Amino acid sequence: MTRLRNHWLWQTPVPPSAIQELAERLEVPPTVAEILWRRQIHTVEAYQALLTQDGPLSDPRLLPDMAEAVAAISEAIERRRPIRVYGDYDADGVTATALLVRGLRALGGRVDYYIPNRFDEGYGLNSDAVQIAHDEGVELLVTVDCGSSSPDAAQLADTLGLTLVITDHHGLPARLPQARALVNPERRQPVDRLSGAGVALQVLRALSPVKEVDDWYYAVASIGTVADVVPLTGNNRRLVARGLKALQAGLVPGVSVLLAHQHRDVQACQVDDLGFFIGPRLNAAGRMGDAKGAVELLLAETAAEADPWAQQLAEANARRRAEEQTIVAEAWRQLPTRLDGRLYPFCVVAGDGWHHGVIGIVASRLKDVVRRPVAVIGWDGGDGKGSARSVEGVHLLEHMRQASELFLALGGHRGAAGFSLLRQPADVLSRRLSDGLSEAARVQPYIGVRYDARLEASELTEELAVRLKALEPFGHGFERPVWLIQGVVADARTMGSDGLHLRLALRDTSMRMVGFQLGIYADGLEPGTPVQFLGQIEWNWFRQRWVPQCRITEWLWPYPRKAVSYQSGLPSLAESAERRTIYVTESPREVREWARMLSAWSFSPSEPVGQLAYWEQALLRGQYNRVVVSQWHFWPRLWGWADDVVWLTFPRSRRRFEESAAWLSPAGQLWWSPDGQGNAPSVYRKWQRLLPTRERLARSWRHWVEGRQGLQIGRQVVKDLGLSPDWTPRDGKVPLDRSFQYRWTQYEWNDARQWLTKEGNHDAMAAIRTRNT
Repeated sequence: MTRLRNHWLWQTPVPPSAIQELAERLEVPPTVAEILWRRQIHTVEAYQALLTQDGPLSDPRLLPDMAEAVAAISEAIERRRPIRVYGDYDADGVTATALLVRGLRALGGRVDYYIPNRFDEGYGLNSDAVQIAHDEGVELLVTVDCGSSSPDAAQLADTLGLTLVITDHHGLPARLPQARALVNPERRQPVDRLSGAGVALQVLRALSPVKEVDDWYYAVASIGTVADVVPLTGNNRRLVARGLKALQAGLVPGVSVLLAHQHRDVQACQVDDLGFFIGPRLNAAGRMGDAKGAVELLLAETAAEADPWAQQLAEANARRRAEEQTIVAEAWRQLPTRLDGRLYPFCVVAGDGWHHGVIGIVASRLKDVVRRPVAVIGWDGGDGKGSARSVEGVHLLEHMRQASELFLALGGHRGAAGFSLLRQPADVLSRRLSDGLSEAARVQPYIGVRYDARLEASELTEELAVRLKALEPFGHGFERPVWLIQGVVADARTMGSDGLHLRLALRDTSMRMVGFQLGIYADGLEPGTPVQFLGQIEWNWFRQRWVPQCRITEWLWPYPRKAVSYQSGLPSLAESAERRTIYVTESPREVREWARMLSAWSFSPSEPVGQLAYWEQALLRGQYNRVVVSQWHFWPRLWGWADDVVWLTFPRSRRRFEESAAWLSPAGQLWWSPDGQGNAPSVYRKWQRLLPTRERLARSWRHWVEGRQGLQIGRQVVKDLGLSPDWTPRDGKVPLDRSFQYRWTQYEWNDARQWLTKEGNHDAMAAIRTRNT
């Protein structure tokens, strides 16, 4: 079996020559060409189609059974027959419901709506609701965002003489429901990946073939499209582009009020707001019980009418977040592990009374951290309901069907699944579902942060922001680019009343950079410090105008640092048994040895990224209180966690010493072992072996070309420069300082030389003691 290694920074390989050729054909910078290539835009025609967003959606009559659906609905409207729209409780379902209710009423229909309760009725068209509709005199029942998997309820409607029209977008079962019409894009090839709201919009367009529907309908449909995470390509792309303009114009009073409650300007509404702000609040109503408030908010015609519904959704969302945070904290503590403390390849965690409305969100949160499939179950007596989320390359439903004997019911798709089952131990379920996982599932825990392309600070220009703006809207299937950005600090400071956020300026660019919840990294970022981080370029609504900015999504390097006093010696093991302690030593071998002696966790970079992330969470939540690290490798991000930080070796630089102090809590203590204070010469010699000089880099390059391993740090520098044995730039030259690894190593070495030499170290330690005094 191939030994897997961590990829701390992961970029899907792309042929550099293909990017160069595409840039020339499209007449765009190579950075933009790389983004397009990674999103399957490989031709001039595809690029031009991408930029054309003003065209109409495809002909709705191309959808299967659309003619029958239009006939049934038109007949009911003309004859004034009672119509009921049967929706779903998620954001896609409530937006689809609002669309059809308002649209059919505008055409003269006698319309009401019904949304099942998530807990009492569950997903889909159910027989009790069909019976209720019949008993209340409904003559036409139209589903939105559901119905394809409800053959029994459809059979009952036929028996009762209740006309049924199903509009849906979910996968089709082996047994299709019998209805007057089944409008589902899954029934035709190629499949048009519309959301439930998108299908409802197409139904209304088919009912009004002469006049296009108002922009209000596009605005509401765009929310459902983004919230349901369907691919933002083709029809969906044009729909969302038009819908965003309508939302920004304030055509949906309920959305404007929802944003205003959080001091957000509707004119600045973007795709991210639909997916991460509006969608979750609409979802919260159904997750916590009754989705009516979400539908009424969308149907409200004035701000005054929408305001109480917006308040209700805000309260439901607050309850949802509180439930979610409680379950997430419990789930981290209860994740089953093997005897060696490592996670199962497929993690199942369960708890009594966990709210079924939020376990899907919890599964997604855990999956993102541990980088493997996760299922979360809420037990209710002897049985329970669960929700699972998958990782890239694993078809979740197909995999779970291999263990179908575990479940009473199971449904879902590639990325998510829902199920019910009898009570069973979570570790037994984890072991069973870990069997037969694909090779892709083995690889995912080793992949760290992902990015699309590298940018130097000098490339952060308004021209690039304008070119990226032309590619919007970004969303699922056409994601906003994530850039690996490197540069040199011009200025760094905290912002916000509590100083939690970072404002950064880099040399060679005037673009504004902000990092929310990253204020701790401002410490020690003096001018001239090399930095590296992940960021996204976006347009920010600032002082009533749009300005480009770079939003830092993940800080990579350097670590924060603090200037604090240190105590020469070691803390008493007996006294520090309950204290949170980090020990810093030299090699991975010494890390393992000290960890055994101290009964501590060893932070080893050879462990999968997902496993390390789990152990970090275990430390933060008090499941472990001792960890040993190497000063030459990545460190856990436990800023402000430790009561004691103990150096068992000589710090490789003054900066590294001060970075370790960022681990300390406000009352924490930094320690330095007397034995460690005497091995500066050996640390200096290690620096000399590792430093990537030009000669070493040339030798490493030759080894790589010849198929030999070579020095790891040299290989990393060469990769940073975008070189490989298969490709070099046309002029054959790349500046060395384009490698962050090279730039940072040279920067820290300047500090280390003085720190590690006898005279310089004496001066440095004296300076520290003076400052401590």
